[in-house]
Amino acid sequence: MDEQLTIEQQCMMRVIALEAENMSKEELIRTLLSCWEGRFRQKQIFVATCRSAGFAFRLDEGANFSTPESLEDLEKVFGYVPTDEEADEYIQSILETATMELDMDAIVLESYE
Repeated sequence: MDEQLTIEQQCMMRVIALEAENMSKEELIRTLLSCWEGRFRQKQIFVATCRSAGFAFRLDEGANFSTPESLEDLEKVFGYVPTDEEADEYIQSILETATMELDMDAIVLESYE
């Protein structure tokens, strides 16, 4: 996704940066954890809303949607030089996750419930 932040979002990011300058490490950690908790709650609401509208799909946490372009990129992901089979499986899993195919059976079955 190559979308730029809006002017309002940029302004909010600057305000957050200014507020964070005076926070202790513990305060920063609590704030970061709070943000992740909010993100997870938003995801749950989004998935539940989509499910109630008849859409069923999986959103994986921490999914990396950028395909490694070199052996060095794969080494960074694995922490070692992966075998050809490991690299193929990893790239296939990225492509499957990125395309997020709709589970048509779930949509059809859910509409009859």
